[in-house]
Amino acid sequence: MFSVDIRTCFGWAMFVACAAGVPSAQNTAPAVAGADAKHAGGSARATQAAPAAAAAAAPAKQVTLGEVVRGAIAQERRMIKLLRNFKPIVETYVQEQRPDPALGSVPKNDDYFLSRLDVTGKDTATLSFISDDRRDEKRGKNEAFSAEGFAEALFPDVDHFDVDNYDFEFVRWETVGDVRCALLNVAPKEKTENRGFLGRIWVEDRDYNIVRFTGTYVAKRYAKRSFHFDSWRLNTISIMWTPAYVYTEESDPHDPSHHTLWFKAQTRVWGYDLANAGDHKEYAKPLTDNVATADPKRQETSQNLNPELTLGGNTYSPDDKIVERLQVSGLMAPDGTVDRILETVVNNILVTNDLDIPAVRCRVLLTTPLESFVMGRTIVLSRGLIDVLPDEATLAAVLSHEVAHIVLNHSTGDKFMAGLTLPFSDLEIFSHLNFHFDAAEEAAADKKGIELFGRSPYKDKLAPAELFLEALDTRSPQLPHLLHGRLSNDFASSHLVGMTAQAKTLKQLQVDQIDQMAALPLGSRIALDSWSDKIDIAKAQAARPVSASEKRSFEVGPFYPYLKRLDTAEKSAAAAQAQ
Repeated sequence: MFSVDIRTCFGWAMFVACAAGVPSAQNTAPAVAGADAKHAGGSARATQAAPAAAAAAAPAKQVTLGEVVRGAIAQERRMIKLLRNFKPIVETYVQEQRPDPALGSVPKNDDYFLSRLDVTGKDTATLSFISDDRRDEKRGKNEAFSAEGFAEALFPDVDHFDVDNYDFEFVRWETVGDVRCALLNVAPKEKTENRGFLGRIWVEDRDYNIVRFTGTYVAKRYAKRSFHFDSWRLNTISIMWTPAYVYTEESDPHDPSHHTLWFKAQTRVWGYDLANAGDHKEYAKPLTDNVATADPKRQETSQNLNPELTLGGNTYSPDDKIVERLQVSGLMAPDGTVDRILETVVNNILVTNDLDIPAVRCRVLLTTPLESFVMGRTIVLSRGLIDVLPDEATLAAVLSHEVAHIVLNHSTGDKFMAGLTLPFSDLEIFSHLNFHFDAAEEAAADKKGIELFGRSPYKDKLAPAELFLEALDTRSPQLPHLLHGRLSNDFASSHLVGMTAQAKTLKQLQVDQIDQMAALPLGSRIALDSWSDKIDIAKAQAARPVSASEKRSFEVGPFYPYLKRLDTAEKSAAAAQAQ
């Protein structure tokens, strides 16, 4: 029935880091005509003539700075108007830093925000997912950090980005990934009352979309939460480029030299196409012959999963219902290749332990906090957890613990369905779903998991898992939000406990050793399509660290997506879905 195949894609892919390669920047001749620079606004300055050698690479048709700026402003308005039809998920994970003599800086605390983006008003707003987490209540309100503050960096200026409020200056042409861009300096005009974006924008040369911008905000009303950021967009639908990634970094405001790092943060945006989410939508369509029972004000697609309003409700198993509920809310990736990779490792564990348990499957949460849990016979791992695992053997150790819960029948019955009383809002999902096991069940699963791992093809490769656990234990006091499960037990305190005792190695964690990768940085493994929520193993290979400070285990770092345009077929498919 089953066969062992330890040659999984995960085996070699687990050594691939960084979600995309660093794009090469190539300067080509400016196609902006300096004589017409004045059309961009009162103080847009003309550019210098390019060298003759570079001029040969210029496109046949020159454009003026005014055309580039007017096009960028028009496309920005169109994009924001488009986004008013969506409420994608915005996730920000923050790590405050402290100086370290060996590593430069290391995390000393963290913070986490998960929200829906709302640009229906004049300003950027966020709708936070409700949590029953008491730890968040005790944390208190940190005025320096807020979900809205980080979401603002998704746009240069939502309501005032025009030539009346900003000056534009052409810098050069630059190729980012496959996309040729005009690089422009942008500064607010004096006495402007808007947000005051100050920085640089990259405008692609076909439809004049802003594909990247870096800088900060200088308006007084944003002074308390204005940080330096690097904001990236992806071509997700037709000719439109929508927000996808923001890396934020700020120096300590109390350090006059500005050499001390205060914090680093990663913001991700996904879930644009939730209207087409779900693997079983044929069972999730509302009945049309009983419209009186439906709420006409209902806006969330996920609320259509009320079994009283759906066809074939009995077709779903309990974990099918939860998988669908998480997926249409934008919190779980669609079924895909990463699930098959995880299931291959699970199959290796089952076969070598002579376990004939059918229909064990794996799914991936799209969130950053490290989580793994089971519901029925479905094993769920978070994207953040997969990102930081150093190799396939450590992944097998995590999956062995979850398979043990299934073997011990901890996840059967209706216990884990107790909170699934439909319908409820997406933002309330963490308050309704609970996959926590008690201490006795976790201890039993840990013992059984060690036994399963000891008979698996990975039994002689426990040393990396031991180092991973040691690194996790070292960092856990500083990263409570990263290690806190929203749907399940905290990862550091409930998973793989006792595994270290089984390791037959004398290796010790050495954070200053370049070739010892106990854990990878966040974002190292999984590439996420922000439009469809599909995920894949990242294909680009990271450069080998040349110093211990570049290892950044469990840490956030800058984004370097490889920019490219959708092909014709992809544009047509995305446009059809949007309609």
